[in-house]
Amino acid sequence: MKPYKFYAWIFISLFFTQLATAQIVNIEDKKTQLDTNALQGQLDLSSKLTQNAKTVFALSSSIRIDKQAELDHWMLLANYNFVRAGEENFIDDGFVHLRYNKSVKNRLQWEAFGQIQYNEKLKIKLRGLLGAGPRFQLYDETTTKLATGLLYMYEYNELNETFGIRRNHRMSAYLTIRFKPGENIAFSSTSYYQPILNDFKESRLSTVNTLVLRFSQFLSFKSSFSLTYDAQLAEDTSDIPTTTFVWRNGLRFSF
Repeated sequence: MKPYKFYAWIFISLFFTQLATAQIVNIEDKKTQLDTNALQGQLDLSSKLTQNAKTVFALSSSIRIDKQAELDHWMLLANYNFVRAGEENFIDDGFVHLRYNKSVKNRLQWEAFGQIQYNEKLKIKLRGLLGAGPRFQLYDETTTKLATGLLYMYEYNELNETFGIRRNHRMSAYLTIRFKPGENIAFSSTSYYQPILNDFKESRLSTVNTLVLRFSQFLSFKSSFSLTYDAQLAEDTSDIPTTTFVWRNGLRFSF
Protein backbone atom coordinates (compact mmCIF):
# COMPACT_ATOMS: atom_id res chain seq x y z
CA MET A 1 0.00 0.00 0.00
CA LYS A 2 1.32 3.46 -0.91
CA PRO A 3 2.07 5.71 2.10
CA TYR A 4 -0.51 8.35 1.26
CA LYS A 5 -3.21 5.72 0.89
CA PHE A 6 -2.28 4.15 4.21
CA TYR A 7 -2.46 7.45 6.09
CA ALA A 8 -5.71 8.37 4.38
CA TRP A 9 -7.13 5.07 5.56
CA ILE A 10 -5.87 5.75 9.09
CA PHE A 11 -7.63 9.13 9.01
CA ILE A 12 -10.93 7.48 8.08
CA SER A 13 -10.53 4.99 10.92
CA LEU A 14 -9.83 7.74 13.44
CA PHE A 15 -12.83 9.68 12.16
CA PHE A 16 -15.11 7.25 13.96
CA THR A 17 -13.21 7.48 17.23
CA GLN A 18 -11.37 10.83 17.64
CA LEU A 19 -8.62 12.98 16.20
CA ALA A 20 -7.11 14.75 19.23
CA THR A 21 -8.72 15.61 22.53
CA ALA A 22 -8.57 17.23 25.91
CA GLN A 23 -11.33 15.79 28.08
CA ILE A 24 -14.29 18.08 28.58
CA VAL A 25 -17.73 17.23 29.91
CA ASN A 26 -21.22 17.80 28.56
CA ILE A 27 -23.09 17.93 31.86
CA GLU A 28 -26.51 18.04 30.14
CA ASP A 29 -25.98 14.84 28.13
CA LYS A 30 -28.50 12.59 29.86
CA LYS A 31 -31.38 10.50 28.58
CA THR A 32 -34.29 11.78 30.67
CA GLN A 33 -35.10 13.86 33.71
CA LEU A 34 -34.46 11.54 36.65
CA ASP A 35 -37.16 10.68 39.16
CA THR A 36 -36.42 11.11 42.87
CA ASN A 37 -34.22 8.32 44.22
CA ALA A 38 -33.66 7.02 40.68
CA LEU A 39 -30.42 5.42 39.54
CA GLN A 40 -29.71 5.64 35.82
CA GLY A 41 -26.80 4.63 33.63
CA GLN A 42 -25.53 4.97 30.06
CA LEU A 43 -22.82 2.96 28.34
CA ASP A 44 -21.25 3.95 24.99
CA LEU A 45 -19.03 1.45 23.14
CA SER A 46 -17.31 1.28 19.76
CA SER A 47 -14.34 -0.73 18.47
CA LYS A 48 -12.62 -1.66 15.23
CA LEU A 49 -9.89 -4.13 14.27
CA THR A 50 -8.41 -4.16 10.77
CA GLN A 51 -5.49 -6.06 9.24
CA ASN A 52 -4.04 -4.48 6.10
CA ALA A 53 -0.59 -3.01 5.60
CA LYS A 54 -0.61 -2.70 9.40
CA THR A 55 -2.88 -3.97 12.15
CA VAL A 56 -5.09 -1.15 13.38
CA PHE A 57 -7.11 -1.46 16.57
CA ALA A 58 -9.52 1.28 17.76
CA LEU A 59 -11.52 1.33 20.98
CA SER A 60 -13.77 4.01 22.46
CA SER A 61 -15.90 3.60 25.57
CA SER A 62 -17.66 5.76 28.14
CA ILE A 63 -20.04 5.29 31.03
CA ARG A 64 -22.30 7.66 32.92
CA ILE A 65 -24.18 6.94 36.15
CA ASP A 66 -26.66 9.38 37.75
CA LYS A 67 -28.21 9.18 41.23
CA GLN A 68 -31.04 11.60 41.98
CA ALA A 69 -32.40 12.33 45.47
CA GLU A 70 -34.94 15.00 46.41
CA LEU A 71 -32.40 17.85 46.63
CA ASP A 72 -29.16 16.12 45.60
CA HIS A 73 -27.79 14.83 42.31
CA TRP A 74 -24.62 12.73 41.85
CA MET A 75 -23.08 12.11 38.45
CA LEU A 76 -20.13 9.85 37.60
CA LEU A 77 -18.55 9.74 34.14
CA ALA A 78 -15.62 7.73 32.80
CA ASN A 79 -14.18 7.68 29.29
CA TYR A 80 -11.38 5.80 27.52
CA ASN A 81 -10.13 6.07 23.91
CA PHE A 82 -7.37 4.08 22.23
CA VAL A 83 -6.14 3.72 18.63
CA ARG A 84 -3.03 1.73 17.71
CA ALA A 85 -1.60 1.22 14.21
CA GLY A 86 1.27 -1.23 14.02
CA GLU A 87 3.65 -0.34 16.86
CA GLU A 88 2.45 3.26 17.28
CA ASN A 89 -0.31 4.61 19.50
CA PHE A 90 -2.23 7.30 17.63
CA ILE A 91 -4.58 7.93 20.58
CA ASP A 92 -4.43 6.96 24.25
CA ASP A 93 -6.48 9.01 26.71
CA GLY A 94 -9.06 8.71 29.45
CA PHE A 95 -10.75 10.49 32.36
CA VAL A 96 -13.00 10.02 35.39
CA HIS A 97 -15.33 12.85 36.44
CA LEU A 98 -17.48 13.06 39.60
CA ARG A 99 -19.99 15.92 40.08
CA TYR A 100 -22.40 16.75 42.93
CA ASN A 101 -25.31 19.21 42.78
CA LYS A 102 -27.26 20.47 45.80
CA SER A 103 -30.50 22.42 45.33
CA VAL A 104 -30.39 25.60 47.43
CA LYS A 105 -33.60 27.26 46.31
CA ASN A 106 -35.65 27.69 43.16
CA ARG A 107 -33.33 27.84 40.10
CA LEU A 108 -30.17 27.94 42.25
CA GLN A 109 -27.86 25.01 42.98
CA TRP A 110 -24.44 24.56 44.54
CA GLU A 111 -22.17 22.14 42.72
CA ALA A 112 -18.75 20.61 43.25
CA PHE A 113 -16.68 18.36 41.03
CA GLY A 114 -13.44 16.45 40.75
CA GLN A 115 -11.74 15.02 37.67
CA ILE A 116 -8.64 12.95 36.88
CA GLN A 117 -7.43 12.48 33.33
CA TYR A 118 -4.47 11.72 31.08
CA ASN A 119 -3.73 12.15 27.37
CA GLU A 120 -0.62 10.58 25.85
CA LYS A 121 -0.67 12.55 22.60
CA LEU A 122 -1.19 15.89 24.34
CA LYS A 123 1.65 14.94 26.74
CA ILE A 124 -0.63 15.16 29.77
CA LYS A 125 0.66 12.49 32.12
CA LEU A 126 -1.82 13.49 34.83
CA ARG A 127 -4.31 16.31 35.17
CA GLY A 128 -6.34 16.70 38.36
CA LEU A 129 -9.22 19.17 38.76
CA LEU A 130 -11.24 20.25 41.81
CA GLY A 131 -13.92 22.91 41.67
CA ALA A 132 -17.05 24.33 43.32
CA GLY A 133 -19.52 27.17 42.84
CA PRO A 134 -23.13 28.17 42.06
CA ARG A 135 -25.26 27.00 39.13
CA PHE A 136 -28.24 29.05 37.92
CA GLN A 137 -31.17 27.60 35.98
CA LEU A 138 -31.94 30.36 33.46
CA TYR A 139 -34.77 28.60 31.59
CA ASP A 140 -36.57 25.38 32.42
CA GLU A 141 -39.38 24.11 30.19
CA THR A 142 -40.30 20.63 28.97
CA THR A 143 -38.37 20.73 25.69
CA THR A 144 -35.68 23.32 26.49
CA LYS A 145 -33.42 23.87 29.50
CA LEU A 146 -30.73 26.54 29.82
CA ALA A 147 -28.29 26.92 32.72
CA THR A 148 -25.02 28.64 33.61
CA GLY A 149 -22.39 28.15 36.28
CA LEU A 150 -19.52 30.18 37.77
CA LEU A 151 -17.03 28.03 39.67
CA TYR A 152 -13.56 28.20 41.16
CA MET A 153 -11.27 25.42 39.88
CA TYR A 154 -7.86 24.21 41.07
CA GLU A 155 -5.83 22.50 38.36
CA TYR A 156 -2.77 20.23 38.69
CA ASN A 157 -0.92 19.39 35.45
CA GLU A 158 1.89 16.86 35.27
CA LEU A 159 3.25 16.80 31.73
CA ASN A 160 5.30 14.11 30.04
CA GLU A 161 9.02 14.22 29.31
CA THR A 162 10.74 17.39 30.56
CA PHE A 163 7.82 19.82 30.78
CA GLY A 164 7.42 19.65 34.56
CA ILE A 165 4.38 20.40 36.72
CA ARG A 166 1.89 23.25 36.45
CA ARG A 167 -0.51 24.31 39.22
CA ASN A 168 -3.20 26.83 38.34
CA HIS A 169 -6.15 28.57 39.97
CA ARG A 170 -8.86 29.09 37.35
CA MET A 171 -12.35 30.43 36.99
CA SER A 172 -14.66 27.95 35.27
CA ALA A 173 -17.68 29.63 33.69
CA TYR A 174 -20.03 27.58 31.54
CA LEU A 175 -23.26 27.84 29.59
CA THR A 176 -25.24 24.68 28.93
CA ILE A 177 -28.40 23.89 26.98
CA ARG A 178 -30.56 20.82 26.49
CA PHE A 179 -33.14 20.71 23.67
CA LYS A 180 -35.50 17.76 23.27
CA PRO A 181 -38.08 18.41 20.54
CA GLY A 182 -39.37 14.81 20.54
CA GLU A 183 -39.29 11.55 22.48
CA ASN A 184 -36.57 10.01 20.30
CA ILE A 185 -34.21 12.94 19.70
CA ALA A 186 -32.20 15.16 22.06
CA PHE A 187 -29.44 17.74 21.60
CA SER A 188 -27.24 19.07 24.39
CA SER A 189 -24.34 21.52 24.44
CA THR A 190 -21.95 22.81 27.09
CA SER A 191 -19.35 25.55 26.52
CA TYR A 192 -16.61 26.50 29.02
CA TYR A 193 -14.45 29.59 29.58
CA GLN A 194 -11.60 28.83 32.02
CA PRO A 195 -9.03 31.63 32.48
CA ILE A 196 -6.19 31.54 35.00
CA LEU A 197 -7.25 33.93 37.76
CA ASN A 198 -4.03 35.98 37.87
CA ASP A 199 -3.59 36.03 34.06
CA PHE A 200 -6.79 36.10 31.98
CA LYS A 201 -4.72 35.95 28.77
CA GLU A 202 -3.98 32.31 29.63
CA SER A 203 -7.48 30.98 29.00
CA ARG A 204 -8.99 27.68 27.96
CA LEU A 205 -12.09 27.69 25.77
CA SER A 206 -13.99 24.50 25.03
CA THR A 207 -17.33 23.24 23.80
CA VAL A 208 -18.93 19.81 23.55
CA ASN A 209 -22.13 19.14 21.60
CA THR A 210 -24.09 15.89 21.55
CA LEU A 211 -26.94 14.59 19.40
CA VAL A 212 -28.76 11.41 20.50
CA LEU A 213 -31.26 9.50 18.34
CA ARG A 214 -33.10 6.83 20.29
CA PHE A 215 -34.09 3.56 18.55
CA SER A 216 -35.57 1.86 21.60
CA GLN A 217 -35.69 2.13 25.37
CA PHE A 218 -32.21 0.65 25.62
CA LEU A 219 -30.42 1.50 22.34
CA SER A 220 -29.53 4.88 20.79
CA PHE A 221 -27.15 6.40 18.24
CA LYS A 222 -24.91 9.15 19.61
CA SER A 223 -22.87 11.75 17.70
CA SER A 224 -20.65 14.11 19.71
CA PHE A 225 -18.38 16.95 18.58
CA SER A 226 -16.05 18.79 20.96
CA LEU A 227 -13.38 21.44 20.50
CA THR A 228 -10.77 22.91 22.88
CA TYR A 229 -8.50 25.94 22.65
CA ASP A 230 -5.68 25.85 25.23
CA ALA A 231 -2.96 28.47 24.83
CA GLN A 232 -0.94 27.42 27.88
CA LEU A 233 -0.66 23.77 26.86
CA ALA A 234 0.62 24.82 23.43
CA GLU A 235 3.25 27.06 25.05
CA ASP A 236 4.47 24.26 27.32
CA THR A 237 4.55 21.70 24.51
CA SER A 238 5.45 23.43 21.23
CA ASP A 239 4.49 20.45 19.04
CA ILE A 240 0.88 20.48 20.32
CA PRO A 241 -1.62 22.74 18.48
CA THR A 242 -3.57 25.35 20.42
CA THR A 243 -6.86 23.96 19.07
CA THR A 244 -7.84 20.31 19.13
CA PHE A 245 -11.16 18.63 18.34
CA VAL A 246 -13.07 15.37 18.53
CA TRP A 247 -15.94 13.94 16.47
CA ARG A 248 -17.27 10.64 17.80
CA ASN A 249 -20.09 8.46 16.48
CA GLY A 250 -21.31 5.29 18.16
CA LEU A 251 -24.02 3.36 19.97
CA ARG A 252 -25.33 3.97 23.47
CA PHE A 253 -26.77 1.30 25.76
CA SER A 254 -28.97 2.63 28.57
CA PHE A 255 -29.96 0.82 31.75
